Amino acid sequence: MDTLKALAKLARRAREEQTPVFGVAELVRLRIESEGRQPVTLIPFGLFGGLSAAAASIILFLAVQFWQYMNSPLRELVAPLPEITLW
Repeated sequence: MDTLKALAKLARRAREEQTPVFGVAELVRLRIESEGRQPVTLIPFGLFGGLSAAAASIILFLAVQFWQYMNSPLRELVAPLPEITLW
């Protein structure tokens, strides 16, 4: 129980204490302005984009090639049978 009273007393003292007020915005602005801007290089993004485009074109080429060789189940229904003449 003494611990709870001590904690309550500490909390009351913390609530009564005045918080110091000061602004740091000007100091932060000056520090940001004093640092030089670093140039941004877009070379890694260009390399990644180029490699992605090359890979996508290879996959597209292979997909079109495989699409041509794929058999459709409906194609067999409309294809004329070699041993039966239709008319």
